[in-house]
Amino acid sequence: MRIRNLAVTATLIPVLMLTGCGNDDSSSDVAASTPGAKKASKNGLTEQVGSAGQADPVVNAYYEYRVALDVMMRSGGRRTKQLAPVMTPNLFQSISAQAKYYRTKKLHNTGATKVIWAKRTLASNGVIVSACYDTTAARTVNARGRSVLPATTPTRWLDEMRVQQLQGRWVVDGGSTTPNAC
Repeated sequence: MRIRNLAVTATLIPVLMLTGCGNDDSSSDVAASTPGAKKASKNGLTEQVGSAGQADPVVNAYYEYRVALDVMMRSGGRRTKQLAPVMTPNLFQSISAQAKYYRTKKLHNTGATKVIWAKRTLASNGVIVSACYDTTAARTVNARGRSVLPATTPTRWLDEMRVQQLQGRWVVDGGSTTPNAC
């Protein structure tokens, strides 16, 4: 029962912490939606499928966020410095709590998250990046290397993340993550 609770908690923490984070004062002066964008990843931690590069700074901000999040989770919550430049302070505070949870429970991820597609749209609360990503290769394990998530945990997720300008740079401001066979 205790391992099951840990598995459920580890699965839901990103979803619960990201939902409703940040503020709703997103910039609305952005052009209409762009087709899916793909960007080469930093340090090879996050893989994207498709053409190499996209000139859309809004979607690129999402990719930078995914890479930074992967680094934090792969380090067991020890590396958080790379998170601050890619997200709002409110989201950084929430993700820092997740990093603390990883450190406390001695958890870390293995492998890499693979972004299948990402695109931006305009919504009533600002600019939203919708993205599908796969976590098949990014397992959450304990200090002994044993998976802490049930085998039935979904591996495809749909992110709906607000992106806003902060000091002249596009950053992720939170949103929601749901299991989805996208």
